Amino acid sequence: MPTEDMSADKARRIRRILLNLVDKSEIYPRRGTHIDSVSLALFWRMAELHESICSLVVRGHRRDAAVLGRTLCEALITCYWLTNKDQDRRFDRYVNFWGKVRHENIARTTKYFNYRYVPKSPIEISLIEHATAEFRRNQWNEKHLADMAREALEGERRPDGTCVSLDQDYELFYFWLSLASHPSVMAIECFLPSTGEPFDSARPPRPYLNPAEDKLVFLSTIWLFRILMRINKTLKLKYDARLERIFRAIKE
Repeated sequence: MPTEDMSADKARRIRRILLNLVDKSEIYPRRGTHIDSVSLALFWRMAELHESICSLVVRGHRRDAAVLGRTLCEALITCYWLTNKDQDRRFDRYVNFWGKVRHENIARTTKYFNYRYVPKSPIEISLIEHATAEFRRNQWNEKHLADMAREALEGERRPDGTCVSLDQDYELFYFWLSLASHPSVMAIECFLPSTGEPFDSARPPRPYLNPAEDKLVFLSTIWLFRILMRINKTLKLKYDARLERIFRAIKE
């Protein structure tokens, strides 16, 4: 990683380049598969989230930006897992989770608001019934994110012959950002008041940031880039040379 974080201005320029690359390609998502539409939607949503990270960092709210950075890291792992193998089955399950969410929304509004919504559309009824049988828990994937990250990437090997996975992204960066995202003792460590002194909320918290927070703009830009790099491979967009130039620009 760089010794200093990437500036928000540079990160925004990189993001615009990535978005323009996709826009100018005039990609038409194919019918009969969710691979194209979900991949592009995930990239688009994470590009929006990347801007939120930049805005928060510029305003001095780097700790809050770390919460969004964790989401972007999770999206990276999700994107690679979805596209690694059994693509149609994995993407179908990802989309079918909509029916499970719909079922839960109906059940919870009925329970807490005494309002009963009755689906009338045959498509909606079918999606809810199928999802209720398919999903035992309220999460789209029965695999833990750690297992998704550890899955060896098909057809990819390091120079020494070992498998490639997203272990490092999960075990380092996702872990560090999770510490900042949950209300654990690590999230409030810099705010712990000194004993024997009057509490004063006007006093700024201690400035310590964990390594992922400290380089958050760079990391989130790399993750967004890698999501598009994976889409390039999955959809066979042939952006390799242009993505290589963008990668060099990120490292400069």
